[in-house]
Amino acid sequence: MGNIIINPKDLAYALKHLPESHLQMRGDVWTEHRRNGHIIESAYEGHNTFTTEGMASILDTYFYGTTQPTAVYCGIFKGNVTPALTDTAAAGLGSGGRLTECLDADYDDPATNRPAYTVATTSTATVTNSASKAEFTIAATITVYGAFLATSQAKTATTGKLICAKRFTTSKACEDDDELAVTYAITMSTS
Repeated sequence: MGNIIINPKDLAYALKHLPESHLQMRGDVWTEHRRNGHIIESAYEGHNTFTTEGMASILDTYFYGTTQPTAVYCGIFKGNVTPALTDTAAAGLGSGGRLTECLDADYDDPATNRPAYTVATTSTATVTNSASKAEFTIAATITVYGAFLATSQAKTATTGKLICAKRFTTSKACEDDDELAVTYAITMSTS
């Protein structure tokens, strides 16, 4: 099945007439878990959950004129929970959040900040960071349950917006110096 190109005017119409337009936004997640330079698991994790906070941020930015975030960042979490529509950056991220975000003690590269979600420009209805995956070098023996995209850079930040999150199909039992790569593809479609 080919990609669908969406014109901005068609998008505005589709949002206004959502019941008959069937506009959908989907995030797909892949992981690659490496130990000592060898891939020990490479998996398609399935579709993520776009939070209400994230969807509102996207709509406000595009249609209302809210200032666009300067960047989007990828993070990982160790809470044994399934992300919900109602999750927010304020209640879900950081060490005390519902998702129990992985912080400096859990991964040391990148240090201090979440890696940027870097996508190439697109002429289709999909953006992806497959050319620049979010890479995490683990610093402890932990279990990673999922990944998320947010608009704040610092690992401890509970500000900004939690755009979307995904609980992995299978949790990742990580050891010190393991590497975990996360690929996110965001697709919009009218079917």
